[in-house]
Amino acid sequence: MGYFCIQIENRLRMQQRTPDIFIAESMSIDDVFDISLAHPTLPIAFSPSKMGGCLVGLCLEGSADIEIDMLSYRIAPNDIIVVFPGQILSCNEKSDDFSLAYFSFSNLLVDEILYRFPTAFIGFLRENVTYTLPESEKEAMLAEYFVIMHRKFFDTTNVCRSEIIFNLLHNFYLDLYSKVIVGKPIHSRLRKRKKELQEEFFRLIKVHNTIREVAFYADKLCITPKYLSIVIKESTGKSAKELIDKLAITELKLRLKTKSTPLKEIAAQLGYPCEAFLCKYFKKHTGITPSYFRNASR
Repeated sequence: MGYFCIQIENRLRMQQRTPDIFIAESMSIDDVFDISLAHPTLPIAFSPSKMGGCLVGLCLEGSADIEIDMLSYRIAPNDIIVVFPGQILSCNEKSDDFSLAYFSFSNLLVDEILYRFPTAFIGFLRENVTYTLPESEKEAMLAEYFVIMHRKFFDTTNVCRSEIIFNLLHNFYLDLYSKVIVGKPIHSRLRKRKKELQEEFFRLIKVHNTIREVAFYADKLCITPKYLSIVIKESTGKSAKELIDKLAITELKLRLKTKSTPLKEIAAQLGYPCEAFLCKYFKKHTGITPSYFRNASR
């Protein structure tokens, strides 16, 4: 563990500089960063949403049932969630007293902030999107990062607030790295074949979002459809076909919510035989028509 911490420290020493992204006069911290110390829901425009940046949330009160890339999680007080660009986030249900402290930053900052960390750490965070902190660590994290970043962000008289927030983000991930790694030798562990299959399956269904047959993905993975279904069922509780359909419906919802594209055109873009087939497929899995969903979203 010490070896990797030393690696990170050396990289930081070698690259201590004011980030180019903040030097540009056209760039403002207000455009790439957001924070709240108490938010009543997930900070997304609608559910589901495809993330355009990184989000770190700390549950303060209540609970919520969320989904990240089709996998379900229940977050409660002291739970921290870490979400990356491109992941699909939704909130299915939350308690009335739910409260979340969060900060988010644009995809424009991701490489600058995260590229110094070992890829195994980033992979670990993607696989383990929720992490429960002891009460004392939660209070310390709030005080040392969330509260200070919040104060600096809204102190518009500070001419260096962009650089201060940028450095605080660095330090937050260094601290999280230390908390997560202690007792977890993630760098030396061998990834099991089933876990690799699951991850590659998720990657493929995102890339080939116009294909909704299990056999196609099984062929890509060089295994039988039956074995693929068994592996996915074991790890997620859902069949491979259920997850394929779930992603397909999520993709449809995203397009119906964010665009006024005709249904016929959406059907062609996503590989449905025709508009009528798309409508039938959508209604089968949601109980409502695409038009009704689109109008309700507006």
